[in-house]
Amino acid sequence: MKTTISAALSRSGRYLTGGGAVYLAAITLAASGVGPVARDSTGPELSPVRRPAPMARRPERGGRPFNLAFALVGLAGAIRLASPRRPRFSQATEAGLWCVALGLVGTAMGSTWYHLAPSNASLVWDRLPMTLVFAGVLGTAIAQRVGNDAGRLSLALLVPLGIASVAYWKVTGDLSLYAALQLGGIGGLLLLMLLTRKGNDSIPWAWVLGWYALAKVAEFADQAIFDATHHLIAGHTLKHLLAAAAGAAALWPLRVATDDSDQASSVRATPSRPAARPRAACWRAASRSSSGRRRPAPA
Repeated sequence: MKTTISAALSRSGRYLTGGGAVYLAAITLAASGVGPVARDSTGPELSPVRRPAPMARRPERGGRPFNLAFALVGLAGAIRLASPRRPRFSQATEAGLWCVALGLVGTAMGSTWYHLAPSNASLVWDRLPMTLVFAGVLGTAIAQRVGNDAGRLSLALLVPLGIASVAYWKVTGDLSLYAALQLGGIGGLLLLMLLTRKGNDSIPWAWVLGWYALAKVAEFADQAIFDATHHLIAGHTLKHLLAAAAGAAALWPLRVATDDSDQASSVRATPSRPAARPRAACWRAASRSSSGRRRPAPA
């Protein structure tokens, strides 16, 4: 009875920890005062501080070839997820990793369309796949650090929330919900790293956070990087490469190849120990052998 109560309390604590991390992230977002964020169809992602510079000075079309990085990382992740020779994870973790891989492929296609024909219509399909990546990363982290059920619930909530954030921007022109999803994902992931134990989690979340933080820095320093490199490369271009690196870090454990047949053969090759004889049978055998002996003749 005591063991059952302790196990129940342990499970409850794990779920409360994961839920608390998400709620603390939401509180952090609310306290940060993210107000209505307007978006010009030719400006950078989430730029409430300054108006976007003209397209002639900010060659966002230079990001088109670098969208290939998203496509390559996403396709590699999807191929590894479909392979039978890969590490196995919980159902929620694998669902989250699928969201990351497919979201990166969708981001490559949507971003390419947007850079070819910048408009609000093409921007919708640039942003929708990114919300799938955000939901997949946070859902995977919750599944790895809290539990499978908590991860499934998180994905069921975060994926529709991401779609709703893009729909809300399309109708109202307000990016605050979309910004909250991005910043909330970063805050929630950071809190999960601080409040939960690593355990068997093999995903390098510190690298995911680090690469994504650098991508956001490159995004906001777009024009400064463009001027500093004498118009050689823009911060927007670096953002694509750094964000793709963050996705690669999330999918990194899939690179390990496993072979079930080798494990099976090693199990078969292990010599089996002879079965232990029952104690009663041993006593009977000993008594028969002692009764069959001839006693020595008296001297």
